[in-house]
Amino acid sequence: MMREKLSWEVSVLADGVRHSVGDAVELRRGANTLRIAFRNRSGRSVKLDGFQFDGSGISIPGPRLRLYREGWTAVAAAATRRYGERDFFVDPDYRRFAVVDADDYNSDEPNCFQAENVVVLNDLESGLSLLAGFVTAADYYNRFRIRLDEGGVREFFIFVYGDGREVAPGETVLSEELLILEGPDGYALLERYAACLGDRMKARVPQSVPTGWCSWYYYYSRVTENDVLENLEWLRRHRTELPLDYFQIDDGYQPAPGDWLMPSEQFPHGPKFILEKIAEAGFRPGLWLAPFMVRSDSRLFREHPEFLIRDAAGEILYPIKWRGIDAAILDCSREDACHWLRELFATLKEWGCTYAKLDFMMYESCVTGGVFHDRRCTRAQAFRRGLQAIRDGAGEDMFILGGTVVLGPCVGLLDGCRVGPDITPYWRLEHQHGGEAPSVPNVCRNIINRRYMHRRLWLNDPDVLIVRQDNNRLTEPEVLLWVSALWLTGGLLLLSDRFATLDAERAGLARLLLEEQDAFEAVRPVDFFEREIPAVWSGVRRKDRKPVLGFFNLGETPLAVSADLEQLGTAEYPAWREYWTGRVERVSGKRLSALLEPHCAMLFFPVG
Repeated sequence: MMREKLSWEVSVLADGVRHSVGDAVELRRGANTLRIAFRNRSGRSVKLDGFQFDGSGISIPGPRLRLYREGWTAVAAAATRRYGERDFFVDPDYRRFAVVDADDYNSDEPNCFQAENVVVLNDLESGLSLLAGFVTAADYYNRFRIRLDEGGVREFFIFVYGDGREVAPGETVLSEELLILEGPDGYALLERYAACLGDRMKARVPQSVPTGWCSWYYYYSRVTENDVLENLEWLRRHRTELPLDYFQIDDGYQPAPGDWLMPSEQFPHGPKFILEKIAEAGFRPGLWLAPFMVRSDSRLFREHPEFLIRDAAGEILYPIKWRGIDAAILDCSREDACHWLRELFATLKEWGCTYAKLDFMMYESCVTGGVFHDRRCTRAQAFRRGLQAIRDGAGEDMFILGGTVVLGPCVGLLDGCRVGPDITPYWRLEHQHGGEAPSVPNVCRNIINRRYMHRRLWLNDPDVLIVRQDNNRLTEPEVLLWVSALWLTGGLLLLSDRFATLDAERAGLARLLLEEQDAFEAVRPVDFFEREIPAVWSGVRRKDRKPVLGFFNLGETPLAVSADLEQLGTAEYPAWREYWTGRVERVSGKRLSALLEPHCAMLFFPVG
């Protein structure tokens, strides 16, 4: 048993000094949890560097171990690694936006794996799995580092970042709470973990799953008011064919980040006008915003530079350029900046906006050298304060979707959350090697591996359905693979094609998913620990309680795929029909098998 053998040493770093268990540091144990308490007994204020957990005692030979490593943000890679492999490559230019500690991330060393929020270790021989994950996430970010060698787990390091927040004399601060679980089903442990995290953070999980249209993946930032009105009128006339609920305008309507309520060249009548037009057509209006970002040519920047994150010398920092122009980030430790956010979303609510897609939110936590106005505020707390201000202004009824967010502190404030990178109208670009890069394989990897979050932390958003033939480099098998992935994993369903150019056959794929929204439950990756992108996905169809099996080949060579039906509890079905071809496959030796071409998927339903 891994859990019984695992022992912990804990410490706290403050002002660069390490404090072990004693007068200042206490390890608090629950039934399945650990938490570190630190009391400042120095007689002066100190800066909290962080809380550290060091685990030892797992002597299972390294070659038998596999590891699931969760990511920090919505787009960060979430998948399993195996002995002898390296961690995911992350584009150096994007690293600070993808991992909690970019300077210490290492993808060059074999058998050294990093994660945020939760990890699962699995023993190939016994089948047992050990999970360690934080079930509170409102105050501090965290990082895991696991090193394997021939003898077992050489390092089990967990650090909870204090970010230099000030701790007053006599004050006691607590780390986030670490949950330790063990069991024979590693993915079931993740489901239990998410249920616990959702309970502790008071997750918002709406019953109904939004459907709608989003302008981004056809028009991108070139979208115009006329483009929107064209698609709005088409959908109004064809609503019985495509019964969508929301109609969401994405990036491109605003003159500059920060000036979200003003007209622009592309939207001369402004967002209020277009929100009203959407409502008049019978749809729920939605809008994209990057509310923490303030471009240096915006009115907000000119009128309220005091809202922005600065360095220790008091100078405004510009961590990014937005379309070639410097952009700064709101300091959400400031009450005046949070008041502005509340007023912004209260205005949108008054204008009839019922759906907000929040993007580039992780920037709040990624400003290198940034110093918050409130020196007692951590990065996670500033992020959550800003998001809480948005929720307060928007009210309880607006559906708030997190795009590129930091996952942990969002729980309890978002209704839906992206769980992977952007989907693309191409398979992948040759120069993109990062696990976080927009591509079909990266998105599919994340949406199946993170299926455990769906309806436990929020409603998962896998990203939009793209089925068009114009402005699309995906082949027909690749389109069907993406449709299969969306159908099986469920969650939000937004379309993002131009309807005037969409042919009837491809529109039928959209209707298929709309007829059965969030069609399956108990969906999981069967070969979760065997490969980075699982090839066998299973679930149960809600409408008839029958099983479904998805076979996926996201690789570049043919792949022989096989599912053990006895292990899955579906051995009573002797024949299965593949959905796209109608071909019936007979079971051989209680296994369902198929040979898949590259970039191809098959969906199997039992016959009879």
